[in-house]
Amino acid sequence: MADEEPVNPQMEVEESCKPQCVKAWLEYQACAERVDKDESGEAHCTGQYFDYWHCIDKCAAPKLFAQLK
Repeated sequence: MADEEPVNPQMEVEESCKPQCVKAWLEYQACAERVDKDESGEAHCTGQYFDYWHCIDKCAAPKLFAQLK
């Protein structure tokens, strides 16, 4: 058992949290569509991107910390 490679559950846990963050994802996608149409080149979706990942992190963190030994 000591020779086994440790498994990082982060990706799996984050995937399981994505359904809870659909609203933030849709807001990000809507922004990305607006940016694609923007001719000035100054529009961006940084805020929406971080809002989405904040939602994922808020959901995933307790699950990941519960798995620590």
